[in-house]
Amino acid sequence: MWYDKLGIISIGVVNGGPEDGGLGDIKVDLWRLFASHCHSTYCPGIAHYALALKIDGEFLQFGAESIQKIRFSKRDRFIGADIIVPEIVWRGMTPNKCRDYLARRVREALQMCVARLRKDKLAVDESLLFGEIDAAIQKFTKYDYDRDA
Repeated sequence: MWYDKLGIISIGVVNGGPEDGGLGDIKVDLWRLFASHCHSTYCPGIAHYALALKIDGEFLQFGAESIQKIRFSKRDRFIGADIIVPEIVWRGMTPNKCRDYLARRVREALQMCVARLRKDKLAVDESLLFGEIDAAIQKFTKYDYDRDA
């Protein structure tokens, strides 16, 4: 499948311009931590959580800040969501504020994906899944991007 080499959770990005406040780079570290900490979807009906950051820029705007388009593909065994980040949100944020924002919004998106799976009557072991997710996020939020800026 298209996601086989991306781990259990992937985070893609669509930038609306050449600048994104560093979110496009910072998300790579979170994805790597998910790859090393998350060992299962804890849902027999899916094999992958696919998240997409849509970050406003000077050429494209994606709309109001939201998590939308929760899509479940039974055939391809994945669930995904779009995380919309308006320019007004990221512009002027420090790198560490971007890190914290990203961690919070990604976790919210994953919670919404799990809620959708439950709505579709699929079993998900949330405590094991979010135990691994939270371990990765806890390490991620210790990275000091302000120091590197």
